[in-house]
Amino acid sequence: MSGNRKKKNRTSTQGTLLYMPAILIIFGIVVYPMLYALVMSFTGYSVRKPVMNFVGIANYIKILQDASFWQAVGRSLIFTFGSLIPQVVLGLAIAILLNHPDLRFKGLFRGLVIMPWLVPTVAVAMIFRWMFHDIYGIMNYILIDLHVLKEPVAWIANEHTAMFILILANVWRGVPMLITMFLAGLQGIPSDLYEAGQIDGANGWNRFCKITLPLLMPVVMVSGILRFIWTFNFYDLPWVMTGGGPAEATQTTPIYAYRRAFSSYRMGEGSAITMILFVILIIFAAIYFILKKRQDKLYG
Repeated sequence: MSGNRKKKNRTSTQGTLLYMPAILIIFGIVVYPMLYALVMSFTGYSVRKPVMNFVGIANYIKILQDASFWQAVGRSLIFTFGSLIPQVVLGLAIAILLNHPDLRFKGLFRGLVIMPWLVPTVAVAMIFRWMFHDIYGIMNYILIDLHVLKEPVAWIANEHTAMFILILANVWRGVPMLITMFLAGLQGIPSDLYEAGQIDGANGWNRFCKITLPLLMPVVMVSGILRFIWTFNFYDLPWVMTGGGPAEATQTTPIYAYRRAFSSYRMGEGSAITMILFVILIIFAAIYFILKKRQDKLYG
């Protein structure tokens, strides 16, 4: 009996030693920076005045009373939902098409659709900047040649169209990931269910609504919340494409936080913004878990 206990303890110790490096790495790159930002958010630390003087919740009050912050949050929500909805719809449609049993060259098409996801974000931003350039852009050339436009349009320099182009670029890059996740979910649905539905006289649309969608919904919800968090925190694509302009038309909350911390050199306020964003994302994650729990009860 004591020998089994010693063997169990030795196995437990070995397991702890194996996952300890991963825990240390996570602590170093995730937990410690978050704790440091939390502490700094309660200070008036600035590059011009590098003193960690405690100011309480003054930074939070200042940020929450700033109209620019709420405008940035609104733009982030527009950018996030404007990207997420087309990504889910297109991703699901293409995944269903690629999962069709009669489709030929499936491997080739599945390899091609993943290509945009492999392109670095900075490269995607530069590609779309050149495509929609008012002078050299190919989109203006095509639209003028088709007589859709009479003269070139400054897509990215126009505050009314810049966000649309930004969303378009993000959709192009984000759809492949959702296709992959949805395709994996579709392949996990037993074919017997479709055969039974076909025997019962269900058409393609009914099989999709009654079989595919309910069984795929957990994958849709997980991928949706992940894409929401990533898109809401997206910094590099908006920054490289538009820099938050023109006239702050694409200044999302990450860009607002960056400018507050590194352009205005108010690190304490910048840290407070990141903590507020963290709470916002926690709220959306909690909503997801509540909806998932209700869905499990409904279909469980």
